Amino acid sequence: MSMAARRYRAFISYSHSDARVAAWLHRSLETYRVPKLLRGTEGEFGLVPERVSPIFRDREELASSGHLGARVQGALADSDALIVICSPVAAASRWVNEEILSFKRLSGSARIYCLIVDGEPHAGGARECFPPALLFELEADGQLGQHPAEPIAADLRAGKDGKTLARLKLIAGLLGVGLDTLRKREAQRRTRRLLAISVGSVAGMALASVLAVTALIERNHARREQLRAEVASYDAERRQLQAEDMLGFMLGDLRTRLEKVGRLDLLDSVDDKATSYFANLDPRDLTDTTLARQAQTLTDIGQVRLNQARYPEALASFQSAEARSRALASRHPQSGDFLFDRGQAEFWVGYVYWQNREMDNAQSWLTRYRDTCRAVYAIDPAKAAWQHELAYGDHGLAVVDLERGQFDSAAEGFRRSRATRVSMLEKTPADTQLQFEVADEDSWLGNVEEQRGHLAAAESLLASKVDVLRRIAATDTSDPKWKMELSTSELMHSELLRVQGKPAQAETLADAAVERLKTLVAHDPANKGWSHDYVHALIQRAAARIGAGKTAGARSDLALAQPLIDMSSAAQAQDRYVRRDALDALILRMHLALQSGERSAARVLAASLKALQTNNANAGKPQPADEIGRYAMSLVQLGMSARLANEPGEADSQFSAARALLAPVANGTLYWRVLDPWVRIVSLGGDQVEALRLKRRLADTGYAPLFPWPASVEAKVARDSSVSNQRQAPAAVPVHGTDHPG
Repeated sequence: MSMAARRYRAFISYSHSDARVAAWLHRSLETYRVPKLLRGTEGEFGLVPERVSPIFRDREELASSGHLGARVQGALADSDALIVICSPVAAASRWVNEEILSFKRLSGSARIYCLIVDGEPHAGGARECFPPALLFELEADGQLGQHPAEPIAADLRAGKDGKTLARLKLIAGLLGVGLDTLRKREAQRRTRRLLAISVGSVAGMALASVLAVTALIERNHARREQLRAEVASYDAERRQLQAEDMLGFMLGDLRTRLEKVGRLDLLDSVDDKATSYFANLDPRDLTDTTLARQAQTLTDIGQVRLNQARYPEALASFQSAEARSRALASRHPQSGDFLFDRGQAEFWVGYVYWQNREMDNAQSWLTRYRDTCRAVYAIDPAKAAWQHELAYGDHGLAVVDLERGQFDSAAEGFRRSRATRVSMLEKTPADTQLQFEVADEDSWLGNVEEQRGHLAAAESLLASKVDVLRRIAATDTSDPKWKMELSTSELMHSELLRVQGKPAQAETLADAAVERLKTLVAHDPANKGWSHDYVHALIQRAAARIGAGKTAGARSDLALAQPLIDMSSAAQAQDRYVRRDALDALILRMHLALQSGERSAARVLAASLKALQTNNANAGKPQPADEIGRYAMSLVQLGMSARLANEPGEADSQFSAARALLAPVANGTLYWRVLDPWVRIVSLGGDQVEALRLKRRLADTGYAPLFPWPASVEAKVARDSSVSNQRQAPAAVPVHGTDHPG
């Protein structure tokens, strides 16, 4: 493969503790110009180019609870070589190790180069600087074997290569030329530069003498003015690039350092000024390089604002980035790379709209992203990164369709995404990441079936994902992400078993997930993603135990989860998954309090539920059906608590709010999260015949409620039918009736 066949000359993999070295290396390689005498000669990897750029260096922290992101996976697939910055911190980083493994699986190990900055190679223990994936070759199945590898390394440690020689070693490797050859050409270039400077100085003095005595100054005036304009333009461009370099440093490397000490507030004003600065520039007046740099900087700012839940500012940054990416794609309509970048920008705009619950705009922008993915794929269907993007485009739009209740189009999108991944997996059957992604699409199809009321079909799809992840986790025991993914899948499967009245099986699955995640959290307490998953596992096990009648065990689980929920809520109050867990835990605790008649506890929990609802930034915006069902159930619980406290006005208020929330989505749905609270509201409103019809409709889907119905609907209908032509005043609805799942 020629050196120009891929987008990047190299991918720099590093721990963010080594970000300063990574930034230096990135700038050194990006600005390096190959000596003229080497350009166009035959190297190991083809004709030697003028530059070794572009070089990919990811500035973003990877998601703590997921796998390598699409952008990183795509860059690895699109890089000729991998440069690993090696240190004890990098050796312990699972992300650096994962990037090495992914590159080896994609491109082999021949073009992996190391830069040692600390520690010792092959030392083992705390001083080891090589990540495990560097030390051994891959087997045929894509897993690390026992055959030792011999990493190629330059050395920045004191008394070793030094910056100049280390950089040249890496450049020689990237170019496929001998180090001695490169050093000789560098020496020749330095000699020529010195000679040029000397000649230039003499010529300058001669010219000055001529100009001092010549009478032709006026004739040259126009030329001098032109030169001044060119110099001024050059200086302006140089100053702009320097300013944007500084912005890149402040928004990237400096931000990483300030994150560690909790002082990101220091850069908020920088973000604002940078955004304002870029907003005043017309993309049509900028070079390709400047447009690309600004698009990346604006994307970085947008992601920070997104993490801060500052959606308007995030949207403005992403839209500015999209305008620049669109301008580049318009200038180069045949370039798949620029089209790819435009698609990334379209995705981020759609993602902000989705997070902010502006679903029409989200669907519109994610449709544009999907269409761009198809156009990119059409340029080169064999390119792995663009095949991935084709799948991501279909998947992202399908998620929005699912949340809007558009089940047919959602299922079609997930199937298309799955088919793309299956075709890729057929070419690399040992690729565990692709195995997971295919199974994950099955899981999403299971979500569609669940909301359609096909619980058995949904359970079957989720069970198949669990089986795939068990095989992967058993094969790849060194990567903790598979333990996390297996646990997440088991919890989804556990919930579907529980809602079908199988609490014992549900508890078994949830228990396995709890113990596995407990070990992961103990290993890395700072990993927020693992902590969130552990909390969710405790809540799911508590629900299964309530279904099995094990209230003491359920209370214990909820007590373990609550301090972690409080910490997460304090730091990420508007995160939808943090709010989900907080709400689910409060609903379960409220149920236990109501069940045992604990009035004071119910009153305290009611206050917490109200506070959670009041602090919802998305209140009044379109919500997915599962969140509508959760909030409706919390309102039902508040109403029941008010009845227990003999506050009928407050109870009616909460029940009315639940009815208003559910009524627009309840008719025609078979989704248990919506129908369960709807049955309760209809029953509490006195329409026992309709409540019985809805209850039977739910039972036909295979659903069994976790909480007792508020009254025995069948008994009430039977009693009413036995009294001919009589209308009795409605009896007081008890807090708990006789119906119970199972």
